[in-house]
Formats: sequence, C-alpha cells, structure tokens
Amino acid sequence: MNNKWIATNNKVFFCIIAFAASLSILAALLGCGGKYGSINRDPEIYRAFVSNQVSPEYKYYYNGHSFTYAMLGIDPKYRIESKIWREIEPDTEQFKQLTNRLWEDYGYSAFGAQILDPTGKKIGIWYSSIWEVSFRFVGDNEIVVMINTPFLWGPDGGIGGIRIGR
Repeated sequence: MNNKWIATNNKVFFCIIAFAASLSILAALLGCGGKYGSINRDPEIYRAFVSNQVSPEYKYYYNGHSFTYAMLGIDPKYRIESKIWREIEPDTEQFKQLTNRLWEDYGYSAFGAQILDPTGKKIGIWYSSIWEVSFRFVGDNEIVVMINTPFLWGPDGGIGGIRIGR
C-alpha cells in the first residue's frame, strides 16, 4: 500500500475524531449550563411549616407518595412544570397532613430554608429532610427542582455493595 495514502487518511480520520469530540464536549457544556439557585437554612421557616402557618404569598408544591419528601413555596411569578411536584393550598388539612408525614431517617432531619435565586435573592421557602437539592432556573421564570433521594440508594448506600462506615 502507498504510505502517502495511509498518512493522508490517518490525518482525515484524526480530524473527524477531533471534531466529533469537540462537538460532544460543547454539547455537554451547553447541557450543563443554566443558572442555579441555592438554599439557606432558616429555623423560622421550619417552625412555620410545622405549625402550618406558612406565608400565603407563595405558591406551594410537594413531592412524595406514602411519605412527603419535600415541600416548597415559591414566588407566584415562578412556575414548576413537573409531574413529580404537585401544587397544594396552604392552611388546609391536606397541607398539615403532608407536613406531618415528612420522610426522615438517621442523618436526615427535617429543616426549613430560604430558596435563593442565582443572584442570592429570596424567592421561596423549603421544608424537607433532604439537604441535597438543586434549583435550576430555565426559560421564562421556570424552576426545575431536583432532589437527591437517599432513600432509594438501598442498604449499601448505592455504591455496589461496599458499605462505608460499617
């Protein structure tokens, strides 16, 4: 075979691979982009949820089935489009029952917190025992709320049978 032909084809092949890798990296970076909010723990918010005396200025949502995993109230100018998060009215018997059924486990105790937008402005309140949560601000005032679910990890902590600390 002609060595010049092989060298030329190797360069073309390398350029195609490099271009494809560059596109993959760009797509990953764009997909991970976005503006993220945070939470700031606040014992007053915890007390407001426990006593069923939350502020009526927010729109409330909960996540859960047999247990409540999290509840939140957000400024009405924001919205959550999700089948996992369901809207609920505050100051109702159902709201009170949901706060009483909050999931807790060893190392996961209920707490309240302020929900902050990417600039640090308070836009809502949070009630959960799950402290690993992400608030992604997308589109036109839409928030995507993602909670880490340690109760789904199983007895090995979700690490393939390796038990840490035992």
